Amino acid sequence: MKVALFLLALVTLGLAAPQARKSFHEHFDDFMDLILEESGDEVKHLMEHYLEFDEFRASLEYASTKDFNQLIHEMEDLPEFKAVVEFLEGHEIDIMFFIDKLNDFIDNMVQDERRLKHEVSGKDVNAYIQDTIALFPKEKLSALFDEKIEEYEEFKRAMESLQSEEWDQLWDALWESETFKSEVDTLGEHGIDVRALLYEVLAIFGQN
Repeated sequence: MKVALFLLALVTLGLAAPQARKSFHEHFDDFMDLILEESGDEVKHLMEHYLEFDEFRASLEYASTKDFNQLIHEMEDLPEFKAVVEFLEGHEIDIMFFIDKLNDFIDNMVQDERRLKHEVSGKDVNAYIQDTIALFPKEKLSALFDEKIEEYEEFKRAMESLQSEEWDQLWDALWESETFKSEVDTLGEHGIDVRALLYEVLAIFGQN
């Protein structure tokens, strides 16, 4: 589970529990399909451009190392992290679904030799995240989110549950853990900013 950490980005959104008529996987795919339809080619080209930068590739390569895997396993063993996972599973959120999605994302990135015309704001993962968000169809994503809140009661309840006092306590406890903060700092030293990832997932749902 080489990108298990990136699930923290999903945690902050309050993802919906599966429904009888429409599973969360289908809800998630609706947002991703909209992004691909409106901005897919531009996002792909942006990725190809960033793969030319050593700083960007270094972060991706770190995500496939034994050191990264060990850090993730240690993070998963934290009581505070387990509590967060338990909360999500209690809302029937399939964590492995997202792990698989993100693993595929890392594994399938291949260098393209084309020279592209995109203007970029930097050379590392954090700059890539910001440039990707700038390409998202924000108004349409926000409208889709509002539509789902109106039409799917369980989606709405799940969002509300992640605004609860219980959730706030679990989330705060995780970020107050000195071990967790140290692990986040280690990732940051390798160009992986957890907070930037959280912001990107909010943007996928039009909530940034």
